[in-house]
Order: sequence, then C-alpha cells, then structure tokens
Amino acid sequence: MFHFFSNTTEGGSKDPALRLEKRFINYLISFPFARKARSKADGIEDEEKEQRRQLLEVERLNYEERDRKAQARQRFSDKVSEELHEEIYHRALETIEDGDYVRERLIPLPEKLPELLDTLSLKAASMRRIESLVQGMDWFHTGLLRTVNQPPFIDRNRQVKVDNLRVAMSFVGTENLRLLAPAYIMQNWLPPSTHPFTLFRRKVWDHSLGTAIAAHNIAVERKLKDPILAYTMGMFHELGKIALTKLYLKLFDEVQREFAMASVNDKSPERHNALVQLTPDEHFLRDLMLEKDKEVSYLVAEGWGLKRVPVSKHLLAFTQANRTTPKYDSDYAEVLAQANAYCEFRMMREVDLASLEEGKRILNKYSVSAETVARLNNVSLKRPPIIVPD
Repeated sequence: MFHFFSNTTEGGSKDPALRLEKRFINYLISFPFARKARSKADGIEDEEKEQRRQLLEVERLNYEERDRKAQARQRFSDKVSEELHEEIYHRALETIEDGDYVRERLIPLPEKLPELLDTLSLKAASMRRIESLVQGMDWFHTGLLRTVNQPPFIDRNRQVKVDNLRVAMSFVGTENLRLLAPAYIMQNWLPPSTHPFTLFRRKVWDHSLGTAIAAHNIAVERKLKDPILAYTMGMFHELGKIALTKLYLKLFDEVQREFAMASVNDKSPERHNALVQLTPDEHFLRDLMLEKDKEVSYLVAEGWGLKRVPVSKHLLAFTQANRTTPKYDSDYAEVLAQANAYCEFRMMREVDLASLEEGKRILNKYSVSAETVARLNNVSLKRPPIIVPD
C-alpha cells in the first residue's frame, strides 16, 4: 500500500513461518485488522468481493453513478494519505537516527535505572543500596507494594497489608526483585493511550511478559549461565514497537496539522476535507514495525550503558539474524528468538489466528523441540516465575 517501505506485509510470502510472524504484528495493532488480513490471504475477501460484484451488477443502473463518485473520492483520499504518510515515514527515519531523542522522549530512562539493573545482577546486592537507587521511582514503589499484597505473597497466615517499601523489599527478596524490576520498568514505559489502536498497550505487555517467562524457562532448560538475563531480554525486546507507536501517533498529528494548514492557505477545500478525515493507518504502523522495531529496541538498550547486564549485546545478535534462515551469534539471542516465536504462536492460537500446522512450522524454523513446546504449554505466561520465601 505504501510504496516507500523496503519491507511490507502486503501480499503473501512463500515462507509460512514468516507469514505467521507478520500476522502477529497485525494482531498487536488490532484484532479485527489481523482477522481481515488473514481472510484476505485465505481468499475469503475475494469471494466476498465477487458476491458484492454480482449484487452491484443486478443493481448497476441504480447505483453506478453513486459508486463511481464514491470510488473517485476514495482514490483521492488514498492519494492524500500516501503523501501524508510518506512525509511521516521520512520524519520517522530521521528521528530514529537520534538515539538520544528516542531514549529521552519515547522511552524515557530514569536516571538510576542502569545502575539499578546492574546492582540487582549482583548476588551480594544489599537491600539498602537497592532502596537508595529506587528513590523517586514511584512506579517501582507502586508495583512492588501491589505485588507483595497479592497472592502468592499474601495468604491466610498474613492478613496485614504491607505499606513500607523497605519491608516489602525484604519480604520479596533480591532474587525475586531481579524478575520483578524489569516488569515494573516495562509497565512504566507502556503508553497510557494509543488511540485508535486501543488494545496495543495490553497486547504488547502480554507478549513482553510471555516472551520473558518463556525465555527464562528455555534458558533454564539449556543450562545457560544467567536465565534472568534471558528473561530481561524478553521483557525489553518489544520496546521498539512501543517507541514506534508513540512516534507514529505524534508525527501523524503533527504532519496532518501542517498539511491541513497548507491546504487552507492554498485554498484547496477538497484536499483539506480529505486530510482532516484521515486517521492513523494500521497498514503504515504495521510496516513501520516490520522494518524498524528490532533496530529501535537495540538502539534503546544500547544507550543504557549497562556494565553487568549485556542486554544490548544479545539484542544486537537477535536483530542481525537473517529473518528467513535465522542463525544467532549468541545463545541468549537464540533463546529470545525461540521464546518470541512460541509466545507469538500461543497468543494467536488463543484467538484462532493460527493453526497447529502453522505453529509447527514457525517453531521448527526456530528449532523449538516438541519436548520444549510440551513443557511450555504447561507454563503460565501471565506471572513472573517468582519464588515465595519461606
């Protein structure tokens, strides 16, 4: 639809696993959008068009002129949308080149966040040091107090509500904080509103958490040195999609306003009316994510300057792998790819957007064994794998 993208999800791919990956991006943006795209790929839309064509043929004399005008208006609207989005695309690429802007405005980094993640990676991290680092991070306080006052931490033997940060941290323990902190950080970065893509916030959170849990599980199975590193990578690997969604909505409003003002000055009422009726486009956001989301995720993590938690190193290996025949320069990048593929399939299977045969193909592509799948099928992807202290 938009000619300026180097990649697109329009049309079919000979790689069934790649088709499924692309469909998942559609699903994150909008379930109706994903369902419609799948129907188009399956030929259902063509059948519906044929039915409508036959109906129009019967009623052609009554509706031909009206349809001709409607089609002309749509063609003009599509042309205006193409021009608008080409300008948005080029501005988006320029913005992405400014890593500081992305990290300061789209995925704002709390000042002591890198030090917090590095400190939590130490076995001997003191609660006093952690407490000093999270001062001012209200979202961390809120998340931890909410966690400690819910199951599995609260039960019949403890009915008193914890409202003190230090007590809550001591109750949870350092090892659990390594799992909980990335979750709180990710929740803090979720956009409060992504209208008209209203379900994106919840779906991208579900996918980030699910991938993190699956990556931790696979890393344990493969006996990697630091399963929590795999978990942290899984939690943060979708930051690119969040940043691009925020950026697109911002640029859409900005460019639409500029174009509309120009059309007033040029005395172009037809163009002005077409411009003000445009809304953010699912196809554009999908293709922007397909082209740039992994790169932006790495860009965000690379700027953190972590010393003990090499998230950016392994995200780079994940980003640089060939999409068609993936091979990875790090075990952690491969684990992330496997967890990502499994979580994508599981989420789409739950809403009937993927068949078992499609799932088998995508999991085979990333070398996820049947034994691993069977075990992951019994794992909850809704809650971090925390262990309640005795």
